[in-house]
Amino acid sequence: MGGKRTLSDAQIDEMCTLREDGWTINQIAKHFTDAGTQISPSAIDWQCMSFGADAPPHKRGVCTQPVEPYSRRGHVVRPYTPEEDALLVAMRSEGVRVCDIMRRTGRPPNSIRARLLTLARREARAEDAIAAE
Repeated sequence: MGGKRTLSDAQIDEMCTLREDGWTINQIAKHFTDAGTQISPSAIDWQCMSFGADAPPHKRGVCTQPVEPYSRRGHVVRPYTPEEDALLVAMRSEGVRVCDIMRRTGRPPNSIRARLLTLARREARAEDAIAAE
């Protein structure tokens, strides 16, 4: 999975710090691009999700979950249902490989990985909210 990394370990650490300091995904991408490392906002977003780097609570947008299929860049996107989310989490916690989850759910591997990262981020935010009370 994956090829040559765009960001070094030091840049990944910096990216995470910037995100947690409240920088937007676009600001971080511009920061690295201006410094000579070409990287897209979507790649920064993926890396932040992968490393669990999130914006501070006061800088986060509202999270919504679509319930109806929608179009993104000419492709129809089927939103995940709560039942599918539960299945993904259960299968992954049992150690089921992404390629096997793909076969069972009919979802592309990147979609599965992204959804698992999204669910992990939501869980971390919920835990943070409880701890802040």
